[in-house]
Amino acid sequence: MRRLGVPMLTLAVAGCAGAPFPVAVPEPVAADRAGAVEYYTRIRHDATAALSREFPEMQFRQSSRGTTGYCELPDGSAGTTVFLPTQLSDRPVPAGQLERAARVFEESLAGSGFHGSRSIPVGTGLEIRMFAADGSVISFGSYVAATVGLTVGCYPEPP
Repeated sequence: MRRLGVPMLTLAVAGCAGAPFPVAVPEPVAADRAGAVEYYTRIRHDATAALSREFPEMQFRQSSRGTTGYCELPDGSAGTTVFLPTQLSDRPVPAGQLERAARVFEESLAGSGFHGSRSIPVGTGLEIRMFAADGSVISFGSYVAATVGLTVGCYPEPP
């Protein structure tokens, strides 16, 4: 798997991006994989907490184990992509509240480095993906259940 550089990621996201969000965090967010995982785990927690505050019937729990995969850093050296455990709420976004839920999710990520919100229509449900310049992606979906997933971009292993 080859990591897209920032220019390629920008081109890939251009045209499907919504309103821009401030990028308050310098990217990449950490010097190594462990630091990036710590940062993005906190961001994912903030997003699920915001959704649960706004929709108390949606309480998130870990539904799968995380995993890792090989990736190549821009200098050609080996790195690791981390797929954080998916967070699941057995209850979906309440009927008629999809726009509100999307707004809560996007606002919870303002200043985190995620931008380029892309909504993917799924009938009566919702699927949103947001991107960071380091290749990380966070997603929020709701159909028969609600999920938040996060893939951490390519980072070197700690020394």
